[in-house]
Amino acid sequence: MAVLLFLSGGTALVYELVWSKYLGNVLGNSGQAHAVVLATFMGGLALGASVFGRTADRVKSPLALYGVLELGVALYALAFPYVLDALGSLWLSVAPGVPDGWRVGPRLLVAALSLVVPTLLMGGTLPALVRHFADSLSGVQRELARLYAVNSLGAAVGVFLAGTKLVPTLGLSASAKMAAGLNLLLAVAALLLARRHPPALAPGQAAPASAEGADVVYPRLAVRAALMGVLLSGFTSMMYQVTWIRLLSIVLGASTYAFTLILTAFILGIGLGSFWLMTRAQKVDPLRLFGWMQVALVASLCVALPLYVRLPHLFRTAQWMLTRSVDTWPLFQLLTFGFCCLVLLVPTFFMGAAFPAVARVATAKVSEVGRELGSVYLWNTVGTITGSALGGLVLMPWWGMEGNFIAGVVSNLLAAVLAFHALPGRPASPAKALWPAAVAAVLALGVLGSMSGWSVRLSGIASIRSHTKPPESYAKLVEDTERDIRPVFYQDDTFATVLVADYPRDHLRFMKLNGKIDASNGSDVETQVVAGHLGALLHARDPKNVLLVGAGAAITAGSVLAHPVERLDMVEIAPAVIDAARLFKDDNRNAVDDPRTRVHIDDAKTFMALADRKYDLVVSVPSNPWVAGVSGLFTRDFFQTVDRHLADDGVLVQWIHTYESNEELIKLVVRTMRDTFPHATTWLGPHDLVMVASRKPLVMDAERLAARMEAPEVKKDLSRVGINDVFALLSKQVHSEAGQLAFAGPGPINTDDHNLLEYASPIAFFVANIDVRVKDERRSPDGSSRLFIEDYLHQHPPTAEQAGLLFRNMERYHAANDPLVRGVAGLWRQVAPDSRDAAVALGKTALAQKDLTLAASLLEPEVAKGGREPELIAAYLRLVAERAWATRTVWTPVEVGPALVLGREVAQAHPEDAELSRAVKQLCDALPAGVCAPTNTPVAAPVGP
Repeated sequence: MAVLLFLSGGTALVYELVWSKYLGNVLGNSGQAHAVVLATFMGGLALGASVFGRTADRVKSPLALYGVLELGVALYALAFPYVLDALGSLWLSVAPGVPDGWRVGPRLLVAALSLVVPTLLMGGTLPALVRHFADSLSGVQRELARLYAVNSLGAAVGVFLAGTKLVPTLGLSASAKMAAGLNLLLAVAALLLARRHPPALAPGQAAPASAEGADVVYPRLAVRAALMGVLLSGFTSMMYQVTWIRLLSIVLGASTYAFTLILTAFILGIGLGSFWLMTRAQKVDPLRLFGWMQVALVASLCVALPLYVRLPHLFRTAQWMLTRSVDTWPLFQLLTFGFCCLVLLVPTFFMGAAFPAVARVATAKVSEVGRELGSVYLWNTVGTITGSALGGLVLMPWWGMEGNFIAGVVSNLLAAVLAFHALPGRPASPAKALWPAAVAAVLALGVLGSMSGWSVRLSGIASIRSHTKPPESYAKLVEDTERDIRPVFYQDDTFATVLVADYPRDHLRFMKLNGKIDASNGSDVETQVVAGHLGALLHARDPKNVLLVGAGAAITAGSVLAHPVERLDMVEIAPAVIDAARLFKDDNRNAVDDPRTRVHIDDAKTFMALADRKYDLVVSVPSNPWVAGVSGLFTRDFFQTVDRHLADDGVLVQWIHTYESNEELIKLVVRTMRDTFPHATTWLGPHDLVMVASRKPLVMDAERLAARMEAPEVKKDLSRVGINDVFALLSKQVHSEAGQLAFAGPGPINTDDHNLLEYASPIAFFVANIDVRVKDERRSPDGSSRLFIEDYLHQHPPTAEQAGLLFRNMERYHAANDPLVRGVAGLWRQVAPDSRDAAVALGKTALAQKDLTLAASLLEPEVAKGGREPELIAAYLRLVAERAWATRTVWTPVEVGPALVLGREVAQAHPEDAELSRAVKQLCDALPAGVCAPTNTPVAAPVGP
């Protein structure tokens, strides 16, 4: 039976994960939707425990009842997709008529109708088994602890296998079918065993006299305290879980794998606590034990809290020791799971031991243990639903992670006080009866009070993307962070923890979501601006109704609003992002508060499914697909939803990144999009791609495009990223329609049922290949003829000024050794052969590609002519240094004295030029140690992020 219950716990968590994802695809992945699904799931379990707990007391064989319940779960699991399809249609018919803020009602209705049957059946399994095996009141605690432990450990294994193996490999429907098959086997096995193993007590049979005298029936005061305690325990467990998930997402990254490992560690700790209680001799009163478990839980949190804020440094240090490759991904997962256990195992251990103990207190008659245990479950679930809903939807936005921990500690202390106060035979003096809770309260007050503001520090020092060696200590990390970064906004909301901070050294402002920089006014501005303009510039007409998926810093929104649009629906899943975006109003042209902007806090897929209008333009710029839930915006199902809500000549602009990814994943996204949209082109590169897709081919009209780009607001906005004319914009095209199709090639499609991107992206993020290049038609032997720029150049040959401006743009956003940068520099040199700036540009790109001969032929004549511009001299010094390293041997020493003197002279004349200072240092590094010692060369400021 232990094996059966272990497997039953495993299948239950497979269902919870799979059904939650199914419902997320229908109801959305917003914080409200997650809370509704969790509340419905927990509520169904409680209702099942109450209903079937009573039934278990009356039936001849509770074990046979258990088998029937497992059979019902299996059959419903097979029918679930069809049930959800019908309920999804109900949702789509009802929800559009409900205002945005009130859609929790229809969400709750759909979730309840879809989950009530299976969760009702699941909830009855544990009371049925406890009723089957318990033969005395003293045995209730033992059997409940044993069964609860086995079930929880099975659940931990189930969620781990489902989240890391089954769903990534098989998809949702196949995983559910596999779990259903296992449930069918469990049902058959239980029904066969029921024929051979009668229950410990027949219905109505009195319990035998207890040899240990432990069958104590507790007074009403103690039972009430136990029920209130189990409610408070459920409340705190879910509120802690919500908060721990947020905290660990900031530290570990918010991928679906991290969520799976967090949940695994949480359930594992509960199982281990129950297992410990099972092996413990019943010498301590269960109510007293419950009180001590609450005190121990508070103490463990107080001890752990100083550790929480150190987790980013510890994780970065441990991660730094790993070689990043696909082969070391399992080691990284093991490391991640270790950190989850470090945070969760001890407090959840105390939670797991507390529940079976307090459940024993509420049990008065072993013959009615099913009913009474169902009542305990009901009280506990009221607490868990309240903790999940309040903790995630109300309290987290109100007082943040810190407030949630404080509220949890207060609730645990209250539960301990109730338990110690209601103990039979307690000391008359309150001081003697309640001293453990008082000591824990003093400890909590001291620790929590002294660490106010730790959550802001945690978000500030968290650096999920850092690939450099971490500082040698936590104190050094804090010192460096607080010296360089100035937080200006912080908020925990229902979906994410949002931090906006300034980096004064480089005049940057950035936004972090759950520890990951998601927007800034720095190097990624070009991507945000181009994504906002491309669709409107290439559209067959001026778009009037526009939908923007993902707000970020609202820079893309500001670029869209530079065009004569009438309405912009901006959909953002994290409420705090909207407030944070207002802090970028100088960069986003005050887009959030533009009268044409309508902000919607919702999941984009759900919003689009319920939209009551057609859009001329949809711009989708979500977060990275390795973040849990985001990959759903790159599936065929999402693209089909977009297609249904586009006007006949509507256009989709879709962003995807290449960094921290790989070519196969980029092909997957392109292939999936083209499965729905027959016409599309790719733009920008190299690190971000912007795809423009439509049902009808987009005709490039150069005159119309030029006229649109000449609009004052459009021209001003594009000029800040160095796109000043049609030539510069068309030079950003990466793929033609045919070239994009050829790049994507044949292969799998990303779907909601089998979301390949969701599980492959986190692995690519870990491998951290920063420089992923797609096949670029601008460098193709024959493909460039299909690009828009080809025809345009025949009619509008570029001027020297245009070539120079394009080079500055490419130099700013591309790697120095990118062949495209060299190509533009060559064009500039070709149209301006006498320009020193063009010569320096081509010389620098040649130098970056180690073409020293060409670099020397360009740079040395300019220096000989008397050129002393810092850019020229910096490039020349690098050339001399590279040549010294390439040619110097013991037989062929090099003489660079004149170059060093020249470099120092120009550096002294231009002390503000950091690039020149670094070039002097690079040359010094190529010389004997004593040559550069006596120097007053200014030192360049450290490079910003």
